[in-house]
Amino acid sequence: MGRGIMNRVILVTAIGGDVGHSILKCLKNESDVLIGCDIDSHPVGLDVVDKFFSSLPAGNEDYISQISNKCKIYNVTHLVPVSEHEIEAIIHHLDIFERLNVKVLINRKEIVDICLDKYLTAQRLEHLGLDIPEYFSEDNFVADGRKYIVKFRKSCGSKLLTIITTQKELDKISSSVSELLIIQEYIDASDEEYTVGVFSDGKEIRIISFQRRLQGGYTKFVKLVDDSSITRDAIIAAQGLGLVGSFNIQLRKSGGKNYIFEINPRISGTVNFRHQLGFEDVRWWLDMMDEREVQPYVKKYKSAIGIREMNEKFLLLS
Repeated sequence: MGRGIMNRVILVTAIGGDVGHSILKCLKNESDVLIGCDIDSHPVGLDVVDKFFSSLPAGNEDYISQISNKCKIYNVTHLVPVSEHEIEAIIHHLDIFERLNVKVLINRKEIVDICLDKYLTAQRLEHLGLDIPEYFSEDNFVADGRKYIVKFRKSCGSKLLTIITTQKELDKISSSVSELLIIQEYIDASDEEYTVGVFSDGKEIRIISFQRRLQGGYTKFVKLVDDSSITRDAIIAAQGLGLVGSFNIQLRKSGGKNYIFEINPRISGTVNFRHQLGFEDVRWWLDMMDEREVQPYVKKYKSAIGIREMNEKFLLLS
């Protein structure tokens, strides 16, 4: 049996994506019952879960009703919403799941509201005295010949991410989209990009940092680093935002400064990389919610290099 007296029944959403599938990898060796859902009827991870159902998109008006009904049917004890859209939908209906005695792995609403909006994130980090790229809204941007990167204020992954140098380029983007934009100073240091996992139980803050390389919007390569300045800044961010749970910080180093350009208020795509190194934030978060002892963070290795691989498998053969 796993840790604790009774097994959990854990519903993980969006299991076909890199984050959901990675969460399943972290949980599959435990004795908990795993339920999965995804908008794709044949997602990656289908062979890992004990039960699966096709879910509605998070923007559908019946999404919350569907998820809560499935929690009843499968006697779900814990819900792990994975994507930003799902988190944003569920954060407004936590009372429904509370009445069902379903514990939701989700950050405080203030953290979700701030960190799902890159402009609000930049404002809060600036207030905390942390280094961030210079940033603008569409209305207050003035081109000065330097490179800037245009992003949706509320998005995930590599959506949009267009480099500009002129007002004309920004105007062209603005006229083609309806979403609000943020324009950030472009930190030209792609070989010095870091992803930082942060977990806090409200008392102790735990940090793990990777230098990373991206490919197609996903982390392809990671190298474990022990950087005191990154640890310092991550602690400041966690304390300043009142973190109780897990989130992910993304930054680039340049000129001796750590420029934080994003915080994801959720479990991130590198979760299984860090899980394999003893940083078990999914398990810690579950234990914390169940008021069980959170196991200590035992740093297994001083150095580590990881790669994300592709593989093929059949879900059904006859």
